Amino acid sequence: MKNRPVLFSVLALALLITGCHIKAKQAKKYHDDMMAVVSVVVDSSLNYGDAIQSGDKQRAETAYKQYSGLVNKSIEKVQTFGDFQGDTTLRSFSLELLDFYKSTLDSQFGPFLASVKKDNFTAAESQRADSLYSKMTMTENQYWQRFDWAEKKFYKEHDIAAVEEKK
Repeated sequence: MKNRPVLFSVLALALLITGCHIKAKQAKKYHDDMMAVVSVVVDSSLNYGDAIQSGDKQRAETAYKQYSGLVNKSIEKVQTFGDFQGDTTLRSFSLELLDFYKSTLDSQFGPFLASVKKDNFTAAESQRADSLYSKMTMTENQYWQRFDWAEKKFYKEHDIAAVEEKK
């Protein structure tokens, strides 16, 4: 009978630890799913830049449509993830980054491509395409840094490292 309080304490501690690991595992899955969606958009930026800077209107328009579609689908996916148990940090900063791409594509690249009249860019149009892409990549870095901060914050606050170490 004297051992019951000790046994109860040990069981309670075991349940607490298990519960924490379950939450950390759920956080890891949420984190990994979010990272997979956002990383594809960031990684595809280089391919998009190559097409825009190629000087070939058809290639640039095809890349624009594909990249814009990818960004829009990614925004939809992130929105369906919702928050993680009341924590909106990772979702908010993911959407901020993806919205940057969407607004840049819609407000700058779309109108630029619509203004190109021939199959190949003129020298001035090539210069404009290079300028637009350079501006996008410089601004992109600011949004990426904010997203990176949010990702690290989420990772630390939900102790994801604890479940990764136990693999």
